[in-house]
Amino acid sequence: MDWIQDHFTIVAGFPRPNWETINDEIPKNISDRDTNDLWCEIAIIWVNKIKSVLSTDYSTYVSSNFLLLTSENIKYADSLLKFLEDTLNRILRTLNGIALDDGYGKHVVLIFDNLDHYYSYISYFYPEEGEFASSGGVYLNKGYGHFVFPHQEISLAESIASHELCHALLEHLQIPSWVDEGITVNIENMIMGTQSKRMDHVMLKEHLEFWDEARIQEFWSGEAFSRPDEGQYLSYHLAQFLVQSLSKEFSSFKEFIHKAIYTDGGESAASSVYSNSLGYLIEEILGKGDWAPNQKLLKEKFSNQPLNTDSGN
Repeated sequence: MDWIQDHFTIVAGFPRPNWETINDEIPKNISDRDTNDLWCEIAIIWVNKIKSVLSTDYSTYVSSNFLLLTSENIKYADSLLKFLEDTLNRILRTLNGIALDDGYGKHVVLIFDNLDHYYSYISYFYPEEGEFASSGGVYLNKGYGHFVFPHQEISLAESIASHELCHALLEHLQIPSWVDEGITVNIENMIMGTQSKRMDHVMLKEHLEFWDEARIQEFWSGEAFSRPDEGQYLSYHLAQFLVQSLSKEFSSFKEFIHKAIYTDGGESAASSVYSNSLGYLIEEILGKGDWAPNQKLLKEKFSNQPLNTDSGN
């Protein structure tokens, strides 16, 4: 595996793999099992390189489907890995026909013991300029998808992990961000046994004060989920509420998921499956208005991001 050393560069203090050139080195005539084993070996080399630039307190832990780097003690690591394995199986059962765990290699989980390291690591995946919301954990799906968290008490780490793992199991879909986040928040609540935030009069007042016909387009495009103000929290809550409304009949919801595309905010899928506009769902909450996804705006936003038609790994 000496060849892989040439495919790393140091950026913002961390080794960054060039996944495109690494992928080009993978033999195309080997079995799926051998391909998976090779990617597992590559992941271990990568994680050990990250470990080498951190303190000696960090250790790697391995389970059937996960590779964990953390400075937490072995009890914490074993508990989190067991939770992740159980959660993986539970999400796949709950979202049968929607969630998938395909591809090669183990799921990689990095837990940094201080926020400076955490933000330095994830900064590589964000634009150089802009204002971004604070983060308690992310799923980074550029190259080899992986989960990154700052140090958290175990119950909070499990909550974040269940959320980000659900994102990973939905990444093969073309769904809009609001659908992705709505499913994920509801799954997180189910896994953790927490009550979904209801649309009571307090929450309704917040939504009514924040959303207007211009801002709702940020929700449909996904931009609102990165707002540094209350719009981020309200976006997650609205997405959760809409997904609950759409998923009351699972077979119809599954059909919607497989038809929904981010380039139109899911509008054509809603019209096809539910014979109604998504704007109607918003009207039920916010009252009359032009709430539907603006197709022209969405087309302009995603003009340089064509749909992925490759069904391979």
